[in-house]
Amino acid sequence: MASTDFRFSDPAPVMAVVAADAELRDRLMDLLRSHGVAVWGAAGELAFYRELAVRKADIVLLDMALPEGAAIFTHLQPGGAYALAVLAGPEEAAVVRRLEAPCSIAKPVQPSQLLYRLAMLWEHRCQQQPVPGGWWLDPAGPRLVAPDGRSIHLTTTEQRLMGGLMACHGQTLTKEQLLTMLWGKRSERDYHGVEVLLSRLRHKARLGLGQELPVRAVQAVGLVFAGRVVPNVP
Repeated sequence: MASTDFRFSDPAPVMAVVAADAELRDRLMDLLRSHGVAVWGAAGELAFYRELAVRKADIVLLDMALPEGAAIFTHLQPGGAYALAVLAGPEEAAVVRRLEAPCSIAKPVQPSQLLYRLAMLWEHRCQQQPVPGGWWLDPAGPRLVAPDGRSIHLTTTEQRLMGGLMACHGQTLTKEQLLTMLWGKRSERDYHGVEVLLSRLRHKARLGLGQELPVRAVQAVGLVFAGRVVPNVP
């Protein structure tokens, strides 16, 4: 695929390029602009977060040569609010493997490869846009997506809890069912562990989604997901 013939599909993403190397950053931004992408750049962690507070970014392209690269990656969390791609040379390969980065692009950057990988990332992201009006789970994140499109990253145990509740939305899952679903029949954990997990998840939803999680406690019985659920976007 020749980079000169390449165009992102509409609507094109807004991208942020985070790289300390000014020459690399400018070269990438020029390449992306020439292919219809609105893009802005940052030289490091502080500059990036300052800009992100006031500017949109659909995809963040992160140079892992940055000393703060791993910290930024972990904070953004793949599958969260931003699609995330990383640039990595041989020196950063071990870090990328440890972080299990889903979209890694080798340096030195080949324009056609970069554009292709970013286009595939953007296409995948667009396919995962939520159906309006309901809650859904994106297992690839994993993340919980609210009806307005905002999302929060889930741990494996949080995903298991929300997946079970949402699969049976409107029906109460008993305490025994919840314990078995989360930790297995032979677990010695008690229901307090479920309550702690749910409390943390409610707090995360308030901060990340700006709304309450629609999980209702049924006294002496268990929990029920009381919100509207839509099927996962394929």
